[in-house]
Amino acid sequence: MCAPFLTTPLLLALLSSTPAIAQPTSEEWDTAGDRNLELRADDAGQVSEMRIGPGQVSTLEFNTRLLQGGVVVEGREHFRSVMVDEAAGVVTLLPSDTVPRDRPLTVTVQFADEDLPRSATFRLVVHPARAERQVRVYRRPRSGESYQQESRQERERADRCEAQLTQTRAEQQHPDGLTGLIDIGLMAGNEGVRAQEISESIHQRPGETLQVFRANSYHAKERVAVELNVGNTGTAPWTVEWAELVGRNGKRLRIISVWPLKPIPPGEPLRLVVEAEATEEQARDTFILKLWEANGPRTITLRGVTFP
Repeated sequence: MCAPFLTTPLLLALLSSTPAIAQPTSEEWDTAGDRNLELRADDAGQVSEMRIGPGQVSTLEFNTRLLQGGVVVEGREHFRSVMVDEAAGVVTLLPSDTVPRDRPLTVTVQFADEDLPRSATFRLVVHPARAERQVRVYRRPRSGESYQQESRQERERADRCEAQLTQTRAEQQHPDGLTGLIDIGLMAGNEGVRAQEISESIHQRPGETLQVFRANSYHAKERVAVELNVGNTGTAPWTVEWAELVGRNGKRLRIISVWPLKPIPPGEPLRLVVEAEATEEQARDTFILKLWEANGPRTITLRGVTFP
């Protein structure tokens, strides 16, 4: 015979009189067991933690090979067993009862390849009740060349920002127009600013969405500039961020400014001016002009740029 259903008043009375189940704290939810850890190239030099306990086995498992003899366990005498399998990327630790609780020991591993990060360090924190059985370390390697290239690009970006800031401050301290040119020493005697059209002599790389339909170059005392009349033939806005002028010997002129740094809508024209420092001898060279899109992969490449 089935048990009778409880009436609503009786059910409510029972629920209200039943003691509530205690909810575990966030720390109690963090039980010992397996944990995943990601290690990136930018994390080089950082120290990660791993909880260990006397008489409890803890394992570090890497997704890459370890360098032969490249695992260093501090205070090895405080471990009953330390096993290292470099080929499998596994380090197994069994602490003894003498492992210090007031001074965390460390484990440092070196990886077999030359990618970054090349090593990793772990601080061993003693916690008998919450020792971790296994920590899986997923290393996201990056070649040293790639890392150096990004660092170089960041330095170049910082140099560009500094150059733009210097120019802005200088412009605020000098008058406009011809007076300003004379004041900053760009009008050399009777020469002044020389100009020439270079539309017919330059060659643009095919397929670029920002098309150059007219170009002029300028030369004053220790300065050169390229004026480009461009049109955006693509379907997305185009914003120029920076430029390079590279001579036949591979040397780059120091860019002073790229103006204006504003979006060029699809189907719209814009006049761009790139200014650089150049000695009289440097200005006689033939250059490649390259412009980069801000926050994007697109570029403009012009060959055969000369100055009057």
